[in-house]
Amino acid sequence: MSQGLCTSCGYVGETKTIPKGSTDTEVILWFCFLIPGLIYSIWRFRSRHEICLICDQATIIPADSPKAQQIIRENRAKQVVAAIPDFRPPSKAAIGAGRVVGRFVGRLLK
Repeated sequence: MSQGLCTSCGYVGETKTIPKGSTDTEVILWFCFLIPGLIYSIWRFRSRHEICLICDQATIIPADSPKAQQIIRENRAKQVVAAIPDFRPPSKAAIGAGRVVGRFVGRLLK
């Protein structure tokens, strides 16, 4: 497993390596035709690709490439801005509902 950046979802980390093609197709070719099944199995064994652990897409680039570093820097800048939420104090209705629920739970647990 290697470090990669998924350009679809922005995940940075380990990737999963899987063979191309379909297992169902491979089984059908083996049962119906011996030679095409063998050729398909060899092709699947030799053609593996990396996919994202989160979204299962094959849009992986190496995490240490210049393009990946640029994407990571841009996303971190956006995350810092998004991490500062506007604080709103609870409304009077929310405070009242909390008190009612608290009393109800307190009576249930007696």
